[in-house]
Amino acid sequence: MTKKSITALAACALFAAGIAAGVSASGLVEKIQAEIRPDFTIYVDGQQQTFKNVNGEVVYPVLYEGTTYLPVRAIGELMGKTVYWYEADKRIELNTETTTVTDADVIIPDSGNSGSSGGGGTIVRPQATPAPGEITLEKAKEIALQRAGFAASEVTFTKERLEYDDGRREYDIEFIKDKTKYSAEILASDGTILSWDVDVFDDAYRPQATPAAGEISLERAKEIALQRAGLSASEVIFTETQLERDDGVRKYEIEFRQGYTEYSAEILASDGTVVSWDVDYD
Repeated sequence: MTKKSITALAACALFAAGIAAGVSASGLVEKIQAEIRPDFTIYVDGQQQTFKNVNGEVVYPVLYEGTTYLPVRAIGELMGKTVYWYEADKRIELNTETTTVTDADVIIPDSGNSGSSGGGGTIVRPQATPAPGEITLEKAKEIALQRAGFAASEVTFTKERLEYDDGRREYDIEFIKDKTKYSAEILASDGTILSWDVDVFDDAYRPQATPAAGEISLERAKEIALQRAGLSASEVIFTETQLERDDGVRKYEIEFRQGYTEYSAEILASDGTVVSWDVDYD
């Protein structure tokens, strides 16, 4: 097989993978017989590509009825994207993010509210495996806790993952205690703390404005945001709860976290309308 035809094969595989995802989304599921082709070589812009799963094992193209397919993770790597899997919808998304971990980098399970409806659902991010000689995730968390002077039982972790940054492997650790967020970047090779940041939430020190006559209360605004997320107050940590004026409109700024997921809402004080909604997966 010539280099020219191999490069064309990669383009074909990219196209085929998109078609495959579309078929799955339609609800059609059928068993097929296909060939795993370790003899196929993928080139992109003249560079040979090797694709691996979370265990570091090489994965190969698959040939089915004359069409070549690549795993979704391989497509994500080629595009520099992170793969999101929405369990409720059986939906795959490829989005820009710096971390690539496993065949589905971020798994969003069914919790009664699908990703497409803007509801809740705890993010489960599979952890990369430390290389020989690197510290473990638990050791990195211990180092960050020692720096802050807390025990694990006193905090809520909101981010804990091993990733690449500027060619080096480091742990990104975040946790919350009371109204303060602690963030650390820790070198995987020897546990050196590369960066350390402490942020006090806005509403920890700003006085709360009082609702005007006819406006909803802060507690009602929080309740509306929680309903939108499909969560209860006991499941989350509020990081911002403020009544503010923006362009002459009084609205509540509500932010809260559940595990690795942050929810943000702007809610009109006049009638409780949600005018903006954002879900960020760390």
